[in-house]
Amino acid sequence: MNAERENVIDTMFDNKRQYQIPVYQRNYDWMKDNCLELFNDVITAYEKQKTHFLGTIVQVQQDEECGLKHFIIVDGQQRMTSIYLMLKALYDKASDDSDKEEIEGLLFNKSSSHDFDKQEKNKLKLKPIKTDNEQFMLLMNNKQEYMNRSSNIWINYDYFCSLIDAKLALEYKIRNILNGLKRLIVVMISLKEPDDDPQVIFERINSTGEDLKLADLIRNYLLMTDKNMDNLFEEYWLPVESVLGKVEINKYFLTFIIFKLGEVKESYAYQYFKKWADASNLTHEEIMKDLKYYSKFYEAFVGLQNEYSREVNNYLAAYRSLNQSTIYPFLFSVFDDFEQSVINEESLLQILQFYLNYTIRRMVTGVPSNSLRGLYRTLYKRIFKVEIDKENYLDRIYTFMARDLAYTKDATPNDTIFKDRLMNENLYKNRNLCKYLLSILENGIGIIKETVEIDEETTIEHIMPQNKASVEWRKDLGNDYELVYDKYLNTLGNLSLTGYNSELSDKTFKEKVNMIKANSKFVELNKDVIDKQIWNEECILARADRLSSKLLSDLRLPEVFGKKVNGKNAYHVYDVCSFINKKFTNFIFLGENVEIYSAREMLLKFIAMLYTLYSEKFLELAADDWKGGKSANTPKLTTNPNKLREAREILNTGIYVEVNLNADSVVGFIKSLMEEFDIDAEEFIFYTKSDDDLQ
Repeated sequence: MNAERENVIDTMFDNKRQYQIPVYQRNYDWMKDNCLELFNDVITAYEKQKTHFLGTIVQVQQDEECGLKHFIIVDGQQRMTSIYLMLKALYDKASDDSDKEEIEGLLFNKSSSHDFDKQEKNKLKLKPIKTDNEQFMLLMNNKQEYMNRSSNIWINYDYFCSLIDAKLALEYKIRNILNGLKRLIVVMISLKEPDDDPQVIFERINSTGEDLKLADLIRNYLLMTDKNMDNLFEEYWLPVESVLGKVEINKYFLTFIIFKLGEVKESYAYQYFKKWADASNLTHEEIMKDLKYYSKFYEAFVGLQNEYSREVNNYLAAYRSLNQSTIYPFLFSVFDDFEQSVINEESLLQILQFYLNYTIRRMVTGVPSNSLRGLYRTLYKRIFKVEIDKENYLDRIYTFMARDLAYTKDATPNDTIFKDRLMNENLYKNRNLCKYLLSILENGIGIIKETVEIDEETTIEHIMPQNKASVEWRKDLGNDYELVYDKYLNTLGNLSLTGYNSELSDKTFKEKVNMIKANSKFVELNKDVIDKQIWNEECILARADRLSSKLLSDLRLPEVFGKKVNGKNAYHVYDVCSFINKKFTNFIFLGENVEIYSAREMLLKFIAMLYTLYSEKFLELAADDWKGGKSANTPKLTTNPNKLREAREILNTGIYVEVNLNADSVVGFIKSLMEEFDIDAEEFIFYTKSDDDLQ
């Protein structure tokens, strides 16, 4: 590696040189602010007649060809491309022949035999990344009328032209600006392969300053050191990038990493990806093939392709409307099973409907969403622990959600609490959820039929208006109008949809009814509004009951919910009942299911699992002869087995636990341990055979 201080114009725009932006680099994405800063630096350098340091550029020299020195730009393409665009703008604005001739010599390679003029590929001194090259070539061949006006190549070239025009209007000369360009200085780092690893140097350089996006880093990692980089770019990278675009591709890669590795912090996502890729023993092509395969699912999730049926896409659109992207890692596996014919489309639709139902119930009942990411990142592996579990795919999903999550924070809200919250909670505070619920009421869920179009122009209408100052409304509501307003204004019974919200606004109820009758397309939502003479608490509650009952019908849970599963009862340690003479079958702790045959075995296996998590604290408790509570008189944990009635050692640790306990005492012991170690009660569920099953 060699580092030298170089003049940008004298060195990088010297004759018989060509710089290529390799495919692993990100697209040219400088914004106008970046270009303005560069232009101002050039003007300042001219005005002060001083050099200006532009930063570091990293290059790798390639084999010489056709008399040209070829270089690959590892770092610095944004600055170099922008300088090239500024030079092209200066050339097009120049009227003096000597200025044009000099700038032409900076833009194009020349030879006495005019060989470069004949070989178009050698003529230009810069060869951008392929996705930018088409626009770049149109510009350099003076075919601006064919350029895409949304490309950064055009936008920044046009912006440089306007900046130059502004200076020319102030009596600057093209020569003045060119002299400023000639004062730009860089530190040129020249690498030699294989002694220098371009990838490592690239990452270190970009670890400071403006952060590269996740997609940029992954593209660099997968393509930079691969000898087949051009083919990999064409076959795998470009199809994904061209569909997803700059914003979604970064979200996709983060979702893919969570899918592969579990929960990761976004700021460390690349490091986790790189560590996984290095340890996977997969080739870069195999990784990119995987990325391309799952990108097809992601494209459907975010609405960028409609390869799947209309029914499937309707459900995916519903997840988007509710901003529920945390489910995507789980859906990757489900859609993979669909593609591999493990499940058919009917099963796929039922899964999408069930988890949409689950999502809506959580949102309506106010279950915090912060646990969803953790749930979905491991959910598939927890449901399908072995391949044979997939033989009863839907049953396995429903049983897991109904049984294994029954007493956790991720339990599915039941019909009773769901209907209560539908009728009484402020649904309007979450506009997306509210609008979607109202759309279900009008059109049904996932049903392909003639439906009422609900678009961005459709808004949520308060039947009893938000402004409660109207005398007419006060009269209709009676003496308790303040209470009725505050309690029911934003609840389901008082909400509808409209395409002319501003026109209805604070009109009287009779005026609203007349307008709804004449214009509204929302028949199902308004049928118990238009037949009323006044609108009061009784009407609101009656409508809320009807609509919430319809939602319960549309959002039915599978039969397994609310029933005993496989003849079992589920409990947590705070349930008030006796467990003596019950047959213990299994428990779930931190998501892991453990088979047992007695309360004693449950205690021993639970303590063994807990010890692996908190070994140091266990040693401290045992050394203090831990009794398990202030009211207890004898030790439960100790290092001296003689202090216990019946002692069992924990994993050959020298720590002993009391096991001469009945079932109720075992549950109390586990409860005390969970409180001691600050473990949420929802993280431990245990099961017994039902009384009916024992008879």
